[in-house]
Amino acid sequence: MPGEWPAMTRRQWTLVAVITVSALGLVNARYHERRLYTQMDRVDRISQKLDSDIEVLQVELTALRNPGRIDAAARRDLKMVPLKATETLYYMPSGSPSSARSGP
Repeated sequence: MPGEWPAMTRRQWTLVAVITVSALGLVNARYHERRLYTQMDRVDRISQKLDSDIEVLQVELTALRNPGRIDAAARRDLKMVPLKATETLYYMPSGSPSSARSGP
């Protein structure tokens, strides 16, 4: 009959199936690509935040290690005072060689 489509051969059906599977595979690959890109972007943002947190913590550590701060805290909180040379005490147990020195 004129105007009707000719019957599709086995080879044509196979070609249609291959093209359909290929198109579905392409859609799936693009979907996974977008998912991985957003995940990578999220990881980059987290990495940048962690880098800035490290810098802040290093600045805080430097401030905490300041000898003047430690000295002030020792004086204020622990009521410590600097040691003077005249206040130095030496412990020498009796019977030790240094205590049994003979005079000149």
